[in-house]
Amino acid sequence: MKQIKTFTMAGAALAASTAAHAWELDLGNNQKIDFHGFASQGFIASTDYNYLGKSTDGSFQFTEAGINASYSPFNRTRITVQGFAFDTGKIGNMEPFLDYASIEYTFNDYVGIRAGRVRKPGGIYNHIQDLDLARTAILLPQGVYDARWRDFSTSIDGGVLFGTIPLGKAGSLSYELFAGLVTLSDDGGVARWIVDGSNNKFDGFGQPVSVGGQLWWNTPIEGLRAGAYTGYMDDFTFKLITPVSPVGPFGPINAYAAADAHVLLQQYSLEYTWKKWTFQAEYFTYEYSGNNTVNVLSGSTPIQPTSISPSKTQPDAWYAGAAYRFNDWFEVGSYYTEHYADVHQRSGSPNASQKDLALSFRFDPKPWWIFKLEGHYIRGTSLLEDTANNPQRDGRGWFLFAAKTTFSF
Repeated sequence: MKQIKTFTMAGAALAASTAAHAWELDLGNNQKIDFHGFASQGFIASTDYNYLGKSTDGSFQFTEAGINASYSPFNRTRITVQGFAFDTGKIGNMEPFLDYASIEYTFNDYVGIRAGRVRKPGGIYNHIQDLDLARTAILLPQGVYDARWRDFSTSIDGGVLFGTIPLGKAGSLSYELFAGLVTLSDDGGVARWIVDGSNNKFDGFGQPVSVGGQLWWNTPIEGLRAGAYTGYMDDFTFKLITPVSPVGPFGPINAYAAADAHVLLQQYSLEYTWKKWTFQAEYFTYEYSGNNTVNVLSGSTPIQPTSISPSKTQPDAWYAGAAYRFNDWFEVGSYYTEHYADVHQRSGSPNASQKDLALSFRFDPKPWWIFKLEGHYIRGTSLLEDTANNPQRDGRGWFLFAAKTTFSF
């Protein structure tokens, strides 16, 4: 049933996208609402391990569809909204959600403000992760842009202050400063990661506050820019229930765990476009630290003292890549990326790291249609997460193949 639902939504969006290149609603008096949409269907197959779905058997659970609208009711004012649905293995399940909905006012080149459900900045691709047209690769480096963590990384309910400051002969400085609340799905990528491989039952997130900013230095060298991003998430809380025994002196025995933490994120980016070449490199890390509280109850009666323990983790990842556009319809790209589950432990078990060499081919038969093929040679398993479908892991290299087609209007 889930697969039927996935293909039904994707098929409807594909049919709409091929009917016209774009669509607009004329309101009269030079006012109009512009509509655009896109739909992607992908396929993933891998050896040895299931990654982003049950890929060892080949998986079509790699689908995206979205429709957006934009409207400028007044000078320097813009309203945008997008609905989005995706399926990446167990995550998404093509359940539609509001990706963003915001109103923006630009005072001048130096200052503008955007409010509502807004996209967070973050490196080169965070705010355009769903735009397959904007990149060569099918899979972005997953240690930096995890396709399963969209609810954690992409949008907040709040506001963004943005603008560009000229620096004379030194180029210019573009900035985005944001603040707002993060809405996390109880069935999303972060929740699945927390309970992975355990018999815990997820019992909900809090709504953490997220603040931060992105700076881009547009250097005087044409095509070269350097970026720095930092974000802070406060009051990151969630609850778990672990069944211990169906029978106790006062009823079933359960362990109730609650985590209260904060997350500090950092990302550094470098991009250079020269003639038909694009070169990119980024480094990303976050530090999660807080306390875990555990209460063991028989019915509603405590049977053990409350346990409080500190928790801290700091993974990181980096990549470097290049792409070359041969002509209007053909482009080739490649990147190498490394992810480490703990910056203080870069060797040891296969779960300590994941190293990935990717080669991508992009074809643009029509302006509204692209098709991609991609191969990966991977060593390590630190990003697999799906313990139930990957019970045995070792340090051998493994391969992943991906294909994807996207239609847009």
